[in-house]
Amino acid sequence: MNNRCNECNYKFEKETGFFFGAMFVSYALAVAQMILSLVVFWCFIDFSPLNVFLIITVVTILLSTINFRVSRSIWIFLFYKD
Repeated sequence: MNNRCNECNYKFEKETGFFFGAMFVSYALAVAQMILSLVVFWCFIDFSPLNVFLIITVVTILLSTINFRVSRSIWIFLFYKD
């Protein structure tokens, strides 16, 4: 990750451990994705519970790298001031 924004020179990491809170954002995103997967594949498509569990596991693993970046972006945005 860059130390500063290329366009506005915004310093991303304010202090050591600044992104610790992004873990909680990432957790919330993962839980929301799991619940959405559960509803879609169990309620609407009517898969068996084992298949739904496997699908949720695969979706969570595949989206973990996206969650990492998005959660850090959300965390930075919470503290961004113009």
